[in-house]
Parts: sequence; structure tokens; C-alpha cells
Amino acid sequence: MQVVHPSASRPSETSAGRTWISHFERDEQGTASLLIDSLEIHEHTNTLNALREELLRVLADVGSQPAVLIAIRSLEDLPPIDEHAKHVAYRTFQPGSVFPPLPGSEADIGALSRDLVNSYPDTFLSPELDLAELKRREVRTIYLVSDYSGSGKQALRFAETFLSNPTIASWISYKLVRIRVLTYAASLTAASLFENSKHVDFRSLQTAKSAEGANWSQAQRRAIEHLCTKYADPARDDALGYKRSFGLHLSNFRVPNNLPQILIRGAGTSWPGLFANRALPVGFYNELPSYHPSDSLTQTLRNLGASDIADRIDKSRRPVPGLRALAALHLLDYNLSEAHVFGLLEMSEENLHKLKASLLSLELITIDNRVTRLGRHELSLARRRASPRTYREPSGGLVDYVPTQLR
Repeated sequence: MQVVHPSASRPSETSAGRTWISHFERDEQGTASLLIDSLEIHEHTNTLNALREELLRVLADVGSQPAVLIAIRSLEDLPPIDEHAKHVAYRTFQPGSVFPPLPGSEADIGALSRDLVNSYPDTFLSPELDLAELKRREVRTIYLVSDYSGSGKQALRFAETFLSNPTIASWISYKLVRIRVLTYAASLTAASLFENSKHVDFRSLQTAKSAEGANWSQAQRRAIEHLCTKYADPARDDALGYKRSFGLHLSNFRVPNNLPQILIRGAGTSWPGLFANRALPVGFYNELPSYHPSDSLTQTLRNLGASDIADRIDKSRRPVPGLRALAALHLLDYNLSEAHVFGLLEMSEENLHKLKASLLSLELITIDNRVTRLGRHELSLARRRASPRTYREPSGGLVDYVPTQLR
């Protein structure tokens, strides 16, 4: 018999959400609701498809330059070594070896890699190949792939095992090989961790939501942090998630460890988390067929370090196109998705078309929404002069482009 789940418009209205919230004191239930209604929940299949499309886009850009595809793993899941030793890729562990299944998505990333290797054997190389074979095949890129990076530490530590291999280090020094970390979503903290890395390129398809980018006032954030700390296990140090990264991103398949402890703990001083043992309750995701947190444009801008733009938008009864354009540039520069950015702007489809066409014509963004060097320069100038540039429709008509998310 088919089970029909009731429909809910937000996590706090699901069966599991209502049960979890009911454990709190009455004056705390509103804060608990706000916490779980701020979560960003993704469809895991869409995540894998987006990673596949990105790798195929790279294939089209670079031709047939060989690249090896490797799923990112936690060092704790690699074979045990002496406590004073360090893991070195292809020495203390083989990237293509099979390890026991884990709560993460490494198996799915591995399956994605195998499919690409089988479909494009001249370009995508198997992680099972040894260094001698990679040299013979003239590998040019080592792709370390994951669906999500919360603190960035797991991805960076895994990348360092490859940098520690003398052979790979030599290839890098001669500019023969690059190491690239690719994730579907990453927090701002994770992205910043790689900013000063000379030998590891970092690319995330979008910014994963965390408390830093949540649509909360300062008072609301203090109340949520107090709630998370009050009911956390005092013997642990992850009340606000792993390394205090306070993530709000998860999928219907994977619940990361950087969510607050009260959401993921299996047992505690009072009751289990909503996602006890990092698993979604039965039926939870099916009750949320079209859930998206509603965010404020100005609050999101402030959370992402653009208070100057947010203040000017607040002061303008009807924000001029230049301010909207600057807001779009800033949000896209943080890898927010096109759908998210244009949803925050609250413009008509026609005006969104005009705005993106103008940004493309001025070469401030690329067709796939990446902010160009010129776009970042424009943001810097706008902050210094404290006034927006006037963005007009390009002469000769609009660029023939319709945002994919608005079709």
C-alpha cells in the first residue's frame, strides 16, 4: 500500500518538526521553529547532476586533457597509521581503494566518477590507476570532488595528502599538474580556507547556507545560539556544529556534522535531535515538496558583508537598477544560485532579463553567472564612491539570453 504523506510548507509544520519543537518550553518554541525553518534542503540527485554537468563543462573547455576524479574522504576513514605519521596519497592509502560505506556521499561521488571514466576514457581517469600510469597518460588535473564542504577542513586535509606525495609535488612545481577541489555547495568559511592556497584551486557551484548568511536579526541569532548551547551536551564542543561552523545546509540524503548538535545528536540530556544520528526522519522530506526559506535581500546582503548596499536599498523607496545590479553582483560573487539571487531581487521576469543582459553586455558576469574580474572591480569602486553606477540596456537591444531558472 502506498503511504501518502501530508504536505507541509516548512520544516516546523512537518510531523517530525512539530514533535521536536514540542519538547521545548513554550517561550522557546518560536526560536526552535525559526532555526529549522531556516534550513536549506537540497535534492541529492540534483546535486550529483550539477556536479556531472560542471565536469562535462570543464571537458568542453579544456578538450581532452586527462584528469583523474577522486571522491573526497575524511582522513579518519582512511586506513590507520602511526599516530605521529601523516597520510600521503598513493603511499599510505590508494585513492581508488574501496572503504566501508559511511554516512556521507562518497559512494555516490565514486559512482559518478566511474560513469564519467567509462563514458570519456580519454579524458577522465580512474582513481584506481597508480602514479606510473597517471604519468604515462599525462594527467593534467587531479579533481577532488564532494557534494558539500562545511568547514573546508576535510577537503583541505585530503588535498594535503596529495601535496605531500613527492612525485605529485614535483609535477606541480613543474606546472604539469593542478589539484582542483570541486564541491556542489560550500560554506563561506570553507571557501575562505582555500583563498591563500598556492597549489589547490577551489570551486563551489554555490554557497551553502550557514548562520552567517541566515535571514536572522542579531537578536534572533543570539536567541538561537542560546537555545543550541542551553540544550547541548556539555561534554561535547559542537553545540554550534563542527568547529562552530553552524551550518544550515543538508540534503534528503546527507545530514552534515556542522549542523547544531541539538539537531543531529542521537541521545542527549533531554531528547534526540530532529535528524538523530544524522538521518532524516521517515517521510520528513516527502512532506516538503516545494520548500524554500524566504530570505530578505537587505538582510542577506548584510550577512554577506555588504551593509553599504543594503543601507542604500533601505533608504530608496524604489531601488534604482544600479543598486539592484550591485546587489546581484555581490550575491553572485558569493556563489548564490541564479534562482536564489533573482528571487531575492523580487523583480519581474522582464526586468530580470534586462538586468542580466546588461551585466553580460558590460562583461561584469559570464553566461554561467560567474562574476568577472571587471565585475569585482566595479563592486570595489562602488563601495569607495558610495554610489551605484547607472546600468542601461545595451545599445542595439538586449542580449539574446533568458535565465534558465526563469524559463
